[in-house]
Amino acid sequence: MRGVPPEQTGPERDAPLFTDFTYDNLGVPKNPKNPFYGMPAQWNPEGAAYVDNGLGGYLKDAGYKPSRYEAEIGKFKVPSLRNVDKRPFPGFVKAFGHNGYFKSLKEIVHFYNTRDVHGRCEKLGDPRPGENCWPEPEVPSNINREELGNLGLTGKEEEAIVAFMGTLSDGYSMGK
Repeated sequence: MRGVPPEQTGPERDAPLFTDFTYDNLGVPKNPKNPFYGMPAQWNPEGAAYVDNGLGGYLKDAGYKPSRYEAEIGKFKVPSLRNVDKRPFPGFVKAFGHNGYFKSLKEIVHFYNTRDVHGRCEKLGDPRPGENCWPEPEVPSNINREELGNLGLTGKEEEAIVAFMGTLSDGYSMGK
């Protein structure tokens, strides 16, 4: 079955997983509200200057050679879209992106569509992220520029994608 690792067995093998099992750098901006930046130096010695380099950072720290880790800097595992809009209760605010920068499916779908269309917020006198600009990416190298950034979707098409993603929920209950 295409898209399912051969080692996966059992009844869930036939269920759509809605992922391609790859790693990608989407160009997500740094999240200034990430509580990790304010952690004590024993856990985050870099403070607000910390940059999460994803898979490449892990490989570098694990001792791999630059020829192996440099191409992976800034990349994060592409998650499944299955249950992507599942919440423990209706008003629960979910965070999307590796660092939680986006607070709704609508925001991240709009980012996928317009990341490379708008200018950079840092270069504008009246920045409005998502409207006329996007902040610089947390990690500017290895950004996926082939599958997202300028999709040319209309607002209605973005809304349709968000609505579809909301249907990708199964009967799993996160409740009590």
